[in-house]
Amino acid sequence: MKQKQGFYSNLFDEEFERISIDRIKRFYKLASKMGLEVCVGFSGGKDSQVVLDLCKRANIPFKAYFNHSFESSITLNFIRKYYPEVICRRDYNIGFVRNIYVNHGGLLPTVETAYCCVNYKHNPKYVDKCSIIGVRKAESLKRRERTTLEIKNKTLRKKNKDLIDAYFSENCQSLGTASIIQLKPIIDWHDTDVWNYIYKYHLPINPEYDYFNRVGCIVCPKANFTRNYVGLMRYPKLVDAFIRAHEKGKNIDWIITSDNNKDYSSDRVYYICRWPNHSFRQFSKKEELLYRQFREYYNTIKGK
Repeated sequence: MKQKQGFYSNLFDEEFERISIDRIKRFYKLASKMGLEVCVGFSGGKDSQVVLDLCKRANIPFKAYFNHSFESSITLNFIRKYYPEVICRRDYNIGFVRNIYVNHGGLLPTVETAYCCVNYKHNPKYVDKCSIIGVRKAESLKRRERTTLEIKNKTLRKKNKDLIDAYFSENCQSLGTASIIQLKPIIDWHDTDVWNYIYKYHLPINPEYDYFNRVGCIVCPKANFTRNYVGLMRYPKLVDAFIRAHEKGKNIDWIITSDNNKDYSSDRVYYICRWPNHSFRQFSKKEELLYRQFREYYNTIKGK
């Protein structure tokens, strides 16, 4: 993480810590009144590390869970080594690639049909009734709308209004989470706040941050090729694995509809590379350049 060290001085505002820990303590009291057990979502990424550490410092009872999807072995080993208390959950006994042809007929997951998220990361079986997660407003435009406390629906909110209001003011509440109640204690932190905390308290750093700005799945069809390029460059044989997984399906084709229904059966590598670009979106000039770089590297490996 040499590239990150310029951030870390004494700029971290300890008031953020105090506020976040206070939120966690109040959330625990609310959960206890509602008869709920607190569960902390963990990914092996920086935000979940900070949240887990804050929960420990808040001295509340909780269980931490990691919903294993398509993360690298680096992340898995990092969690096992530094966070052995985190419970790994995975409903499917088969991996991400095999799942494509065994359970989904060779169809690749897309933005519209992201079954990989449903099967693994956000499996309905693992929706915790009372959860604490590391989501922050600064992460994306969509997440700017999130609030400190989220409640499942209006009915639940109405039923527990007095109790909820006793611990969290209305202006930090919203509806729509899958959990009954969910807390985001670092909702208003920025990246520098997170990294400052990690360095201040000497938390271990996932080696994946040497390659990615965010820790998650190796490739994701909901991300763009610029992000997925890094994963493919590190694991170029994944392209062959995805080709085989697609080939094993029934009634599959290699047509990209956004390219005037062009058939890429004679260039399956290109087809697979277009897939993890927001699910076959056309390459931008930058993405096209990255694709050419990857293709050159891939061809070298394959001896072409």
